Amino acid sequence: MKKEFYDRPFYIITNYIIGFFLGSIYLGICNILLLLYFVFITNSQNNLNLFLLFIFLIPLGPSLGALYSTNGKLLREKDIEFSSYFWNSYKNNFVSHLKPWLIELTTITLLLIDYYQIPQSGFRIVFAILLVIIFLLSLFTLAINSIFQLKLKDLFMVSLYYMIKKLPITILKIIIIGLAYALCKNIPIISLVFIPSILFFIFYYYDKIIFIELKNRSLSSSNN
Repeated sequence: MKKEFYDRPFYIITNYIIGFFLGSIYLGICNILLLLYFVFITNSQNNLNLFLLFIFLIPLGPSLGALYSTNGKLLREKDIEFSSYFWNSYKNNFVSHLKPWLIELTTITLLLIDYYQIPQSGFRIVFAILLVIIFLLSLFTLAINSIFQLKLKDLFMVSLYYMIKKLPITILKIIIIGLAYALCKNIPIISLVFIPSILFFIFYYYDKIIFIELKNRSLSSSNN
């Protein structure tokens, strides 16, 4: 009887809603300095503001990794100790997520600086394309790194491989982020509470195809 209650759609959906809310709150706690930056610091592009933005963005990678991993476990098991799992994942995998994130964040920052410094020309498109590629790559490294333990070079190679191979998933992520951005502009309250967790929940749902393929590859290589 107890198991039947836990398997009911109402109970499962309630757990998802609670998870979405808690995940967004915890993400905000981990990035409180970043939130304060956007609230109190001006949008002027002076060197100090850009440096502060870079520093405050550093915790974003590990916190997104913890959110992704926790939402994935929630999707698989439907009932988890969300708070405990999130903070354990954040603490135990902080360095693991920080390494690729620092490389990606540094690359994005340098590309942005070059983008705004060069004069208006067709060459700007090259930087814009590179920025989009690095941003999308970070979504795949984040996902794969939350499930598998790979060397840094292998993580980037595998992520790039699946970003190209699973092009429909890549395009889908672009569309979802675009819709989320539009929603954030028009309904800020809802976006602040639910959108971060919902995004990663959706991403995990479609990334499962990649995880299954990687797991099968890992099993076949270990048997050989």
